[in-house]
Amino acid sequence: MTASELLARLPRVKLRVIAAALVAVVILHILATLAAPRLAPSTAYSRLADLLPVNSMKLLPVIAPGAQPLPFMGPDSRYAMCRFDSTKGPVQITANLPGAGWSLSVFSDKGDSIYAAVAQPGRRTEVSLVLSTSDERFAGLTPQASGQSVKEDRSLSLPAKRGVAILRAPDQGMAYRAINEAELKRSVCGVRGAVAAAR
Repeated sequence: MTASELLARLPRVKLRVIAAALVAVVILHILATLAAPRLAPSTAYSRLADLLPVNSMKLLPVIAPGAQPLPFMGPDSRYAMCRFDSTKGPVQITANLPGAGWSLSVFSDKGDSIYAAVAQPGRRTEVSLVLSTSDERFAGLTPQASGQSVKEDRSLSLPAKRGVAILRAPDQGMAYRAINEAELKRSVCGVRGAVAAAR
């Protein structure tokens, strides 16, 4: 092989090396992005452990600079949160989203988004969730299967052991503050039997 043939092959080798390096960098970036939440020193769930009781919805005070329980919480919203744990029994979350700007989000203790509901403008949205461990999803035959009539259960069942439910309401000013706080306080998070008895 002559020197000119070697020089002719050299650019092709460089292009292959550059392409392989780019692919390796992209793969490394994706893996680092996916691993970052798992490698964080503290999670939102652990930060909220002292602030929130387990399986109980709590209305948070008005968000102020330097007094945010979690990063990126805006002072233009009011929040109610529930730190849930369904290892001892299914947890039911019920909330009303009365108008635009209201939302309910459920996250696992690792930070994964499990569920989200957003209110539609001009329409009240009622949300009822049952959070349980995956082995508790089958509760035997339904009452309808044995010929009994039962009221309609419109709850959505989700497999989740621990996490945080965040109910967000827009701050619409002083005129609506009492109404929005009352609606946030009406939301419920608790063990399924206790929630049914309270309603």
